[in-house]
Amino acid sequence: MEDDADHLIGDSSVAHKEARQCKPCDKENSLDARLGAIVGTGQCVVDLGCGSGKCLDDLSDDFEQRIGLDVSRRRLEEMGGGQTDGWEFHEADLNGTFPLEDGSADVVIANQVIEHIIDPVNFAREIHRVLRPGGRCVLTTPNIRYLKNVAHVLFSGYGPRTAGGNTLDGGWDDGHIHYFTHRDLWELFAHVGFCKAESSALIDLAGAGWLRCMLDRHATAWPIREFLSGNILLLAEK
Repeated sequence: MEDDADHLIGDSSVAHKEARQCKPCDKENSLDARLGAIVGTGQCVVDLGCGSGKCLDDLSDDFEQRIGLDVSRRRLEEMGGGQTDGWEFHEADLNGTFPLEDGSADVVIANQVIEHIIDPVNFAREIHRVLRPGGRCVLTTPNIRYLKNVAHVLFSGYGPRTAGGNTLDGGWDDGHIHYFTHRDLWELFAHVGFCKAESSALIDLAGAGWLRCMLDRHATAWPIREFLSGNILLLAEK
């Protein structure tokens, strides 16, 4: 079955090669910074669930137009006083239709968002709709197949916990309502019309740069990609 899936999505080494351009051995490299390094350049980038807009701030030299969508301005106001650094903010429910024109974006970023969405199929369709032909989606989400997550379900007596912390404090699993494997995402994005969807492990070991570096070198290897990474990095092309 693994061979069939790999044939469906193509060689995930492309996603891995671009991910490694962000110097994975640097302990100070944040997840946001590592994502920014693989987004590339273009005319318009859209960040779904933009929060305070840090990712869009970091991309100021790479895109002429930067657009952030989020359900509220709360985080933007908390972090930046409600002001944006030259990018557009749109208050929008990402469970519905995005307030963007068809084929208007070169890149769409969805960093740790899809697990909060009621209908992931509609979410993926909307991403496909707003991308230009040849445009790319850069998406991350927790990997439910990560051994730590599997062991938690098998041995703790509790359901999935991909956000950490107390499920009774601040939202059930931090509002995660869907869980994904690499195969789930490949098939979802192929289903809505993307011509290519590739993924790799996204190693996030704060304070353990040497270990992350070692694992990153083999991030497309099946055991590491499927079981030893807490997050999935998906690159999908329209």
